[in-house]
Amino acid sequence: MQATASIDIDRPVQDVYAYVSSVENMANWVDGVSNVQHVSGEPDEVGATYTSDYTYSGRTTEMTYEITAAESPNRFAVVGRGPFPFEGELLLTATPSGTRVTNSIDAGADGRFTKAMFTVFRPVMRRMMARQLGKELTILKRSIEPAPPSEVAA
Repeated sequence: MQATASIDIDRPVQDVYAYVSSVENMANWVDGVSNVQHVSGEPDEVGATYTSDYTYSGRTTEMTYEITAAESPNRFAVVGRGPFPFEGELLLTATPSGTRVTNSIDAGADGRFTKAMFTVFRPVMRRMMARQLGKELTILKRSIEPAPPSEVAA
């Protein structure tokens, strides 16, 4: 099942890439991810692997990630294995005011029930996944975008 979401962030593309390509930062903006640990390879480079705890539907399981693309400052991709397989890709494009981030995922089912849901309710499931990606991008934006002046002065 594929889904995509985009957001504009008021930071230079190099700054956004530096943040999203540091896999440990996933715990700050990807829902359900915690305790990210580097396992092997050069950190944040193609071939590096990581593990994390991933919590969804009240269950916490281990996920494994491998970086499959690290093309600074425009593309970063990982393959994930765990309760469900996925391929995720972040595309970053410079804009006049900062960076446009597009997050795409191609997720597999975690069991027969989810596979049936993906088949029967494909349009609904795709919208739900895109909405989740959008929420995560909003958290990313809040994590790295400078606070408005009214929030800084206090």
